[in-house]
Amino acid sequence: KDRPVLVNAIVGRATREEWRSGGSRRMTRAPRLQAAGVEAMRDITTADAASISLINAERTYFDLVAWAGLSEAYVRSRRVSYEEGHRLYRGPDQHLIIDLSRSPIGGASDYETEDLAKVLVLPLVKDGALIGALNAYLHRGSPDFDAEDVELARILAAQASIAIANARLFTDLRREQDEKERFLSIVSHELRTPLTPLKAIAQLLIGRVRRTRENGAVLDLDTLERNLRTIERQVDRMNGLVSDLLSVSRAGRGVLEMDRRPFDLAESVRDAVAQYVDATREEGRHEFELEAPASFPVIADEARIEQVLMNLIGNAVKYSPRGGKVRVSLEREERGAVVTIADGGIGIPAEDLPRLGRAFTRGSGRAATFAGMGIGLHVARLVAEAHGGTLEIASEGEDKGATITVTLPL
Repeated sequence: KDRPVLVNAIVGRATREEWRSGGSRRMTRAPRLQAAGVEAMRDITTADAASISLINAERTYFDLVAWAGLSEAYVRSRRVSYEEGHRLYRGPDQHLIIDLSRSPIGGASDYETEDLAKVLVLPLVKDGALIGALNAYLHRGSPDFDAEDVELARILAAQASIAIANARLFTDLRREQDEKERFLSIVSHELRTPLTPLKAIAQLLIGRVRRTRENGAVLDLDTLERNLRTIERQVDRMNGLVSDLLSVSRAGRGVLEMDRRPFDLAESVRDAVAQYVDATREEGRHEFELEAPASFPVIADEARIEQVLMNLIGNAVKYSPRGGKVRVSLEREERGAVVTIADGGIGIPAEDLPRLGRAFTRGSGRAATFAGMGIGLHVARLVAEAHGGTLEIASEGEDKGATITVTLPL
C-alpha cells in the first residue's frame, strides 16, 4: 500500500534535482530523472528489467535513453521506428502487455539471449501527444504482471511524463534564453560596428572645420564629400540592419505583409548594383558585371525587393575578399523573373548549404570569420517566398564562389 508513495518520492526527488541542475546532471547512462524512473519501475513492480524510450529529435525512432537490468548489447540493438510505436499506441491511459516470443517489437531477434519473455508498455505523453514509453520486462519463468503491478506502473508513467515534460520545458527555456542572449550580443555588435567609423569621421570633420575657422585654412571640398559619402554608407548599413531585424520579427509574428505595386525591376537591379559600385570604388577590389533588359515591369513590393537585392549583392561583395567579379543578371524565364547573383569568393562547404537561409544561421569555416548576424539570406528567402517565389543557394565548395538565384512569379 506504500508503493504509490514511493513512486512520488523517487520521481519527485529526481525531478527537483533535474530542475535545479538545469538538466545537466548525469548518471552513468542517462539523466538522473530518467534513471530514477527505470529503477522505480523495478522497485515497485515484479519487473526483472525496465527502460525508458523517447522519440528522437528527427521523430524517426524511439531510442532507449535509460535502462536497468538490460545488457549494453541489447540496448544498442533497440530501435523501434516512429511508425511502429504509433501503431502500438492505444491512448494516454492504455497499457500493453506484449508476449515477445509471439510479437517481437522492432523486428528484434535477441529476446532469448536477453531471457526476456514479456514487456509491459506504458505511454509517456505530453499535451496529448506520444513522446515515449516506460517499459517493464519479465524473464522467462517469472510471475506475470498482476493488476497492482499495472496500476502502479501507470502511476509511475504519469509521474514520469510530467517530470520529463517539465525537464524538457526547462531545457527549452534555457536554450531560448541562451539564443536570445547570443542574438542580442550579435545585434549590439553589428549595430555598434558602423558607429565606430561614423564617430571617427565626425571627429575628423569637426577638427577640419575648427582649423578652417581658427587658421583660415581652405576646406578641401573633395575630401569633405568623400567623408560625407562614407557617413552615408554607414547610415545605410545601419538602416539595412534595422530593416532586416524588423522583417524577421514581423515574419515570426506572421505579419510580414507585401505592398504589391507596379515598378521596373530592371531599374531596381541597376540601382542596387550602382550603389555597390560607388561603395567599393575606393577599395578597387571588385568588378561588377550586370546583364539586364532595358525594362522589366513587375507587380511586387518594391522596397522589399530592393532589400533583397542589397542583401544578396552585399553578401557577394563581403565574401569575395580576394577580389574578382560579382555578376548580377535579370532574365525572364517560364517560371518568372529570375535574378542571379554570383561571386568568385570563399564559397560554401557542402555541409553548410542545407542550413543557410535560416534565421541567425551563418556558414562555418572561413565564413564564420566575417562580421554578420546571419539574417540577410533569411530575409531574402522570406521576401521571395512571400511573393510566391523561391531562393536557391548553390556553390561547388570552398574557394569556388557562390550563386544565389531568386525567382519571382510574374
